[in-house]
Parts: sequence; C-alpha cells; structure tokens
Amino acid sequence: MKRYIWISLALSFLIACKPNNNSHGHDHGGHAHGPDTHAAHGEEDHSTMSLTLYNENTELFVEFPKLMLDHVSKFTTHLTNLKTYKPYTEGSVKVILMVRGKGYSSTVNSPARDGIFSPALMPKKPGSATLVFEVNSKYGKEKFVAKNIPVYKDHEEADNAADQESSSDNEISFLKEQAWKIDFATSTVKNSSFQNIIKTTGTLQPAVNMEKQVVAKTSGVVHFSSTDIVAGKTIVKNTPLFTITGKELAGNNLSTLYTEAKLELEKTKAEFDRASTLREDKIVTEKTFLEAKSAYENAKVKFNSINKNYNANGLSILSPVNGFVCNVYVNEGQYVEKGTVLAKVDQGSKLMLKAVVYQKHLKELAHIKSANFKLPYRDKVFSTEELNGRMIAYGKDIHEEDYTTPLFFELDLTPELYSGSFVEVYLKSENAKNVLHIEKSAILEDQGLKYVFVQTGGESFEKRFITIGADNGREVEILKGLHAGERVVSEGAYFVKLASLAGSLPAHSHEH
Repeated sequence: MKRYIWISLALSFLIACKPNNNSHGHDHGGHAHGPDTHAAHGEEDHSTMSLTLYNENTELFVEFPKLMLDHVSKFTTHLTNLKTYKPYTEGSVKVILMVRGKGYSSTVNSPARDGIFSPALMPKKPGSATLVFEVNSKYGKEKFVAKNIPVYKDHEEADNAADQESSSDNEISFLKEQAWKIDFATSTVKNSSFQNIIKTTGTLQPAVNMEKQVVAKTSGVVHFSSTDIVAGKTIVKNTPLFTITGKELAGNNLSTLYTEAKLELEKTKAEFDRASTLREDKIVTEKTFLEAKSAYENAKVKFNSINKNYNANGLSILSPVNGFVCNVYVNEGQYVEKGTVLAKVDQGSKLMLKAVVYQKHLKELAHIKSANFKLPYRDKVFSTEELNGRMIAYGKDIHEEDYTTPLFFELDLTPELYSGSFVEVYLKSENAKNVLHIEKSAILEDQGLKYVFVQTGGESFEKRFITIGADNGREVEILKGLHAGERVVSEGAYFVKLASLAGSLPAHSHEH
C-alpha cells in the first residue's frame, strides 16, 4: 500500500511540473543533441530549434526560434552544473552568432530565473552560422560552440527546410525544472579499462592487534566505574572501567597484597641503604651489595604496580587504549579470579574484510589487489582503495567443508561499518580490458529485462534495453544496447520512468 501511495505522490509531482498547454511559448518535446527543429501550434514564428552542449562540468541546453534575417530570436538557455545537477543561480551568458564573417552578440548579466538565461539577437545575414555561448559564473569561464546553424532569408525558406531530425514516438519528456527539484544525475557511457571481477561474500572482522582484553590483575569483587560501561561506549586510554575490591571478602586479599608489598619495599630499601653505606667502607662484598639492590628494585616494581591503580576503594582497572568497548563479560558485584577477562576494547581505527573465495577462482587470487563491497539492503558501495585498504593475505589450502579459501583486506574503520557485518564482495583483479560500462545505479528492470534511460536531448529521454556483463558493485559492463559517449540517467531514473508511465504529452510550451 505504501508503495502505491508513494507512486501516486510522485506522479502528482510530475503532473504538477508539466507546463500549461494553454500558455504561449515554444515546444519542449523531443530535443536532440541537435540542431533539432520543431513546429509548434502550426504558427511559423513559433517553430523552434534546440541544442544540448556539454563540457566536463556543465550542460547547456538552449531553445530558440528558427533564425531568420531581421527577426529577433530569444535564446532560452538552461545551465546545469553536472556535479550537483542543480541550476546556475548567478552569472552572465553572452551569445555570439557568426555568419559569413559577420558577428552579432548579446549578453545578459543574470538569470531570468534560476538556471535560465535569455539573451536575444537579430541576424543581419542569412547562411550557415556558428553559435558561441560564453558563460561567466562562480564556476569560472566556459565556452560552448555549435556549428552549421542555419539562418534563413524568410519564413518561406524556413518552412521549406526539412527537419534535420524528427522526434521519436519513444521519446520521454522530462523538463529541467523537474530534474532540478530532485536528486538527479546523468553520466556518460565509457569505453575504458574494466577490471575482471570475482563476486562473492564475506564478513567484516576486527583487525589484528586492534582489540585488547581488559584483565583482572587480582582476585576480588568487580565494581563498574560508571553506569555506562557498555558495548559501544567510546573511551580514552587510562579511563577507569572497573574497580576490584576485597572489602567484602574474608581475608581481604587485595588489602593484604598492598600491605605486604609496602612492607617488603620498606624492608628491602633499608637493607639496600645499609649495604650501600657498608660498601663504601668495604665492609660488605660487591655480591652482597648487588643482591640487596636487586631485592629493593624488585620490591619497588611490585609495589608500584599495585599502588599505581590502588585507592581506598580497591584496585582500578583502566582502559589500555583509545577506542570503544566491544564487549563486557562480567556483572556488577561478581567475584573474579586474577587473570579473568573483564571486557574487550577496540582501538577503532582498522577493520578486516574477510572474503570467501571458491576453489574455481584460486588461480586468480594472486592478481587480486582491491575490492568493492556493500552491506545488504543498502545501495552504497565501499571501496578498499578509498578506505586505504591493502590486501594482506589469502589462504593456501581449501576448507574441506565448503571448498573455499579466505582472502583478507585491512582497511580504515568508518562510522558506517561494524565488525561482524555480512557483506557482498566484488574482488577486483589487476587484469583488465577495455569495455563499455556505465554506473550500476542507471539500470532498471522490467520483467527480468534490464534497461536504462538515454538522454537524447536537454529535456528528452529514450528507454533503451541493454545486455549486461561483469559487475563490480558500482559499474556494470555493457554487452549490447549502448554506445560510447551516450549519456544515461544515473540518479533519478525512477522519476523518468514515472514520467513515461504518465503517457506522452501533447505538444506543450512554457514561457521562461
């Protein structure tokens, strides 16, 4: 039921963002990488063209009436930052039209509204033109160039010109104003190095030497130093965790040990002082002096080890490291013997990723250098490389129970990762090949068939079925259906799907 409510709300959002068909303006349907021409409402002056231009950081999508001699054309220019897929909210746009050696330009110094700039100019010569857009904003100076843009002599020539590219019946309209309001992104289809992948499972474990046991240094009754000594508590080195006392016990072993150690220290010190004096007068031998010195130093070490954490309440047990409490193994008031493990603390800086590798992949283990992994029921994919990870070792024998061998990575601990977690693992081999691949988040599924939405223009998309190959958790190899350089929706694809389910719109317009 919640799913249907969510879909209904999303559809309502999409419908609300659709422009009013009764308003006057220009056609938004089916814009290609262009130039692309469209007729709108059967009126000559409203026939429009569109262009979609890119650089590494920005998408420029512009719509304008067909360029005609002595006719003013407004260039409705949409600027989108591709890193955030949000509109430009400030800056200037200069449009330059070059026709047969003659240049015309127009500049606007601010957007008409967020993301949309509207410079206008009037061509004074017909022919094949070059359009240049110069953008100056907080992102820096950018330049976009489109060549072979026709400038017509009159309406008749413009109407007789065949459309260079017609809209497809399969095109889906999804406006910039819709995309800017949601989490949305596009990315290009790449033809580049893609590492061989072994997909398996694993667990996150404490790193070697990261966990330390807190041990009772004497027998007695355990008392917690505070009420919040529980698993997960953050601690610093030498924080008191427990106190062990013998007050409740007959004989009070701890108090007796302290008294005996103190008396022994006093006795051996007196003997050492005496031996030192007599040694100067050569009354005692060097051997006797050294024996007295050794006895005193041993007594001092013993006393200091007890006295260091001893107080009127008993012997304090301190945390050996900075980190957090993993487990507590005793209860308040419990009697423990010397050497009993009271708790376990973790230094909290490293984790171990243990991957399970099946026998058929053993020959590939020597080539594994890194891995991606993800927690079940979460989309985020972690990388051992990004977590300063390193491959430590892999097994040299096969476990008879399941015919697997382990492979270990050490990596940095983050607040999102917990020791003991089950993970899906994508082992990445140093062996690689050049293949087509896209971000995994771009892929949707329909009755077992994989598909993506390909951006065919600034506000137009096409559903494309694909065949996939290897998967590294973040990216997927494409065997069929896409070409290098095409741009697909990598975030927000479900909203484009909802737009396609809402049905194709009639020719529509909106005035910026």
